[in-house]
Amino acid sequence: MLYFGTAGIPINAKTTEDSFSYLKNINLDAMELEFVRSVNLTENKANDLKNKAGIILSVHAPYYVNLNAKEPEKIVSSIKRIVDSSKILNIFNNKNPENKNVVFHPGYYLKENPDKVYEKIKLNMLKIIEILIENKFNVKLRPETTGKTTQFGSLDELIKLSTEINVLPCIDFSHVFARSFGKINDYNSFYSILLKLEENLGKLGIKDMHIHISGIEFGNGGEKNHLPIESSNFNYVDVLRALKDFDASGTVICESPKLEYDCLILKKIYEEL
Repeated sequence: MLYFGTAGIPINAKTTEDSFSYLKNINLDAMELEFVRSVNLTENKANDLKNKAGIILSVHAPYYVNLNAKEPEKIVSSIKRIVDSSKILNIFNNKNPENKNVVFHPGYYLKENPDKVYEKIKLNMLKIIEILIENKFNVKLRPETTGKTTQFGSLDELIKLSTEINVLPCIDFSHVFARSFGKINDYNSFYSILLKLEENLGKLGIKDMHIHISGIEFGNGGEKNHLPIESSNFNYVDVLRALKDFDASGTVICESPKLEYDCLILKKIYEEL
């Protein structure tokens, strides 16, 4: 089964708390807490909200993360941002074990050898996992497929990581489309992604998915910006069709600027397939 929700506070809600009841009222099932610039939800507030959610929650760590940074202090701060995000989600996880996915963009190549970048990012993820274990945070790290060619996070890189350490990918199909300069945009291509996940990660790869979908614009470097789903050439219907045919399970987060409006379209199409 797939659950559908918004990336952050929906358009017609004012606060995180308002979002919970509003999303349930419009028949959506999930929300990704967006810590864009900082982890802006305190532990006290999370403890206050944990019994009020009633929907599946995940978090997106701040965008100021680069686990391949040249400066040691930037590595330290990147690790801290992911750990702090995990700490907040763990509070909600104690109420509902499905509230477990910590999404983040792993880093940038910085014109370095991709294999060396892979090893450095892997090493720093292992450091994060060690901290999570020490603190008994029951969360799952989800490095995200990235949309720019300068960013670490191709599908193959994240599948490899997931076979070697205890992480699972966040599959942003829109980013995959943008990173391929529009070449990956049909049913067979999307179905092949799911097949590759299953072949390499087993049933867990498709029965425990965290997915992002939005309209998207790309240029020479890949992703430029997110768009409403109907204002983009991205073939989201075939993504949903492939997910349905593969009987994938997990959460679909809509990152469109139209948030809940587009998310409801996604859910309606998926249920009618």
